[in-house]
Amino acid sequence: MAQRYTADDFDSDAHVGPAEALQRLKEGNRIYVEALDHERDLSPERIRDLFERGQKPFATVITCADSRVVPEHIFMAGLGELFVVRVAGNVVGPLEAASAVYACAHLHTRLLLVLGHTHCGAIKAALEGEAGPVAPLTERIATAIGNERDPYQASVRNAQAAMADLRSVDELAALERQGDLAIAGAIYHTHCGVVDFL
Repeated sequence: MAQRYTADDFDSDAHVGPAEALQRLKEGNRIYVEALDHERDLSPERIRDLFERGQKPFATVITCADSRVVPEHIFMAGLGELFVVRVAGNVVGPLEAASAVYACAHLHTRLLLVLGHTHCGAIKAALEGEAGPVAPLTERIATAIGNERDPYQASVRNAQAAMADLRSVDELAALERQGDLAIAGAIYHTHCGVVDFL
């Protein structure tokens, strides 16, 4: 049976290592899928505490802007526990990379997760060769997925490409080399809520 965490275990003031951060995400997703109660602290007191003491999230998540993909719910996280960057197609460009550097180098999150998802509109648009105003997005995804035509595998390749883009950032690469950061990937299944960790 999986370990059951209490609110104290999710103390956002604790800078946990990457393995524990990943375990917290896995356990949170298990609780989410089983539709257990959300016990995270969303109180006015928590809001005030975060304002007065600042944020100390235990993980950074770069994910899609899709309204069905909400990391705080998917991983049953409360206020101040995740630093989330959302962009259509969970692609990593200069702004997303800079946000990740801020979270990992300045807020000291030790896990950086790229979270793709199934039935992604941006992936579908790239597979269909959509251009026009969305071309900067679809062209980046098309490059990432190459010849892949299976939508799930395309989502995996796109997440892996984003991970590679993050590893090309000097500050993030240095943190990973030093053992102060782990860069990981995952795919969220929009039909059932399960996360596949890559």
